[in-house]
Amino acid sequence: MRVLTTVMLTATLLATGGVAGGLCNRAMAAVPAGTPITMNAADRDAAETLLDFVQKTRILAGLPALSRQPLLDDAAAARAMSLASGTAAPDLRQGLIQARYIPMQDMALEARASADPGQPLDIWQGTGATVGAFVTPGITDVGVARVANPTPGGPNDAYIWVVILAQPLRAAPESPDSPLGAPR
Repeated sequence: MRVLTTVMLTATLLATGGVAGGLCNRAMAAVPAGTPITMNAADRDAAETLLDFVQKTRILAGLPALSRQPLLDDAAAARAMSLASGTAAPDLRQGLIQARYIPMQDMALEARASADPGQPLDIWQGTGATVGAFVTPGITDVGVARVANPTPGGPNDAYIWVVILAQPLRAAPESPDSPLGAPR
């Protein structure tokens, strides 16, 4: 098993340096060193299955599939770790803004649920505030994570599931007629 903070230090985060570095640092600071919270192969497989369910929901709504982004996976993992450890959740919004995601066009969905990836999806689709989250047309990117809940009250909250949905900022190409795009 791999400690989740190690998962967060992916090549993507290292390659983006300052853009995601603050996000990663805040996430790791939120969980004390040595906290035995892990995301093992079963967690990754379950997260992948949940994402497959989400993709089917979008296809049924006539929308394109979401693009899974390692940065958003890391943000979801950071959120799940903080929930599992009982520490304050890191400020993911600032990190997402720095990574060029549109403010107010992202959402973090959290659920304490069983090992069945269908259960958190049912929770989110049955909650008024999140019922349309997966079929929002502007949302194009997704990150997902699952970690074991260290203090479950029963089998229906044995895991903490987090999905982050976001819309990246897409800059229009510069026009040659624009003063900024004109050759000098």
